[in-house]
Parts: sequence; C-alpha cells; structure tokens
Amino acid sequence: MKRLLIAAAFSLLASSSASAMGGAGIILDPKCLSEAAWAVDPTAGPIRFFGCRPASEIPAADADGFTTYTHPLVNGTDGGFTRVKLITLKQPNIVVFNVQDNGGGSGTMSVTVTGVPGPDGVMQTKGLEVQ
Repeated sequence: MKRLLIAAAFSLLASSSASAMGGAGIILDPKCLSEAAWAVDPTAGPIRFFGCRPASEIPAADADGFTTYTHPLVNGTDGGFTRVKLITLKQPNIVVFNVQDNGGGSGTMSVTVTGVPGPDGVMQTKGLEVQ
C-alpha cells in the first residue's frame, strides 16, 4: 500500500509541472534562448527558455541531441542559428544545458548554463551560472 501511495504522489507531482516541463523532462526552445545576450552578459537578466511559441512548433532534436532555431535573414544574408542540448537534470530542480549561438558569421559561441527553471518558462538570475 505504501508503494502505491508513493507512486501516486510521484505521478501527481510529475503531472502538476508547468507547460515548460515535458513528460521526459524540461522543454528547451532555442528560439527563446536566441533572445539572450550570450556574447555580452546572459546573466544580466532572466533567461527565457520556453514559451516563445507552441511546443508543437519546436523541432525534434537532431542525432547529436541539439534542437536548432535558424535566425531570420539579415539584409538578405545568413542570420545564424541558436541550438540547445540538455545535458542533465540535477535534483531537485536544477537543469544543465549547452547553448551554441551564431550570429551569421564564422564564429559560434558555446556556453553551458546551469540554473533553476521556473514554471513560467524563465530562469531567474539567482543561482544562474553560465560558463
């Protein structure tokens, strides 16, 4: 009976997660992440990781585990891309992921982000680490 109650409580906890949490974990939208100031100071403000578009519009991860958002063209030329890959979920509520951001040139910035995802699709600056 105890196991049944524990399983029911776990199920209730998992189903009460906000829309930013999927069945297998967190949903990271590279379109949202493309709005952070990765080259300047991404920790200057909260980082939106979900909620910029419906989850059904977020593409599946590629063979390397990255989900990519292609930036719009800039003056008719390549606008670059932002891609994100979940690295791990740490208990109780810390997420670690890699973001690669390219502004259309030959350089791509790669950073590892560690933080607490909020149910509103935003990671607040408190406890946020970007390496």
